[in-house]
Amino acid sequence: QLLEDYRKLAATPGAVAKSAGDAAAKLKGAAVVSAEYHVPFLAHAPMEPLNCTVEIGRDGCDIWTGTQFQGVDQMAAAQILGLKPEQVRLHTTFLGGGFGRRANPASDFVAEAVHAAKASGKTVKVVWTREDDVHGGYYRPMWLSSLRATLGKDGLPTAWHHTLVGQSIIAGTPFAAAMLKDGIDATSVEGAANSPYLDAIADHRVELHSPTSPVTVLWWRSVGHSHTAFVVESFIDELARAAKQDPLAYRRALLAKHPAHLAVLNLAAEKFGWGKPLPKGHAAGLAVHESFGSIVAEVAEVSLENGAPRVHRVVCAVDCGFPINPDNIAAQMESAIVFGLSAALRGQVTLHEGRVQQHNFDTYNPLRIDEMPVVETHIVESG
Repeated sequence: QLLEDYRKLAATPGAVAKSAGDAAAKLKGAAVVSAEYHVPFLAHAPMEPLNCTVEIGRDGCDIWTGTQFQGVDQMAAAQILGLKPEQVRLHTTFLGGGFGRRANPASDFVAEAVHAAKASGKTVKVVWTREDDVHGGYYRPMWLSSLRATLGKDGLPTAWHHTLVGQSIIAGTPFAAAMLKDGIDATSVEGAANSPYLDAIADHRVELHSPTSPVTVLWWRSVGHSHTAFVVESFIDELARAAKQDPLAYRRALLAKHPAHLAVLNLAAEKFGWGKPLPKGHAAGLAVHESFGSIVAEVAEVSLENGAPRVHRVVCAVDCGFPINPDNIAAQMESAIVFGLSAALRGQVTLHEGRVQQHNFDTYNPLRIDEMPVVETHIVESG
């Protein structure tokens, strides 16, 4: 039902996140390449479920928890207990995954433990079950993107129109005043409204609809880029296909004025051996995207096994500034690929009569170790 509502919204004018030229005029009556993408609600599903230990003493309160939001959690605890924030001593433990779930504006799992300790008068340790964790709300929003473009004689886009529909993760939080402007949540359109491809397209427009829903949403690893990178790169492939051009060459043409992106893209393609023959039944695809100050390109070798996608190899090139610890960068890319493939191949939270249908790792399936591709990481020499 939500998806149908989103489709209806996408067909209407939205808040303008980025505009140049007159995309509507260029698209009217022209031959148009169009595509629709939708991605589901996603749970963070960290390996270590949410937990918190609280001890209330005469001179204040001690809290032990794995958190990404110490200041907010400290303020929440102080308010519940009638203490000054400095009387709440928060001890941050190592955590088995967070991905944004442990940075909760409501401090839900911390507040729960503080309330329990206050009511019982005892030191309390709260550990959520896996089912609590999956059912407990705060998901990556569901998104729908509708895109249309026209191509010039050279096959490159001359007009581009992108409409995004999805819940705001900033609305209703303390960050709304700074990050919501003119109906635009900057995190909803990041990676789309500031895509470097738009610099090569004179007439472009990016619009946003931010419907509300009872489903509670939150930032999820890579935030807005978790859907915009997939959508924009997929549509670039559709345009390259329509233009009957190699997807690597197509991107090179669009990114001609972005040398940092080109360097990453070219390194990944070179190290993969783009264009060389692949085993029978195998194919390759590539993508490049910038977020949070890093530019990453990846090339994946894929086949179908029993009708399902199987990724055999991923070659990454990364420009993340000056590399302090290359092994750590490689580990980060490997974990990002586990997360990305888990989301792309199986990840979804579905609702029936208001209830989340997934329960544990048997129904919310992460990538298994025997499905993990070989990963190669190459770091761009960067200042």
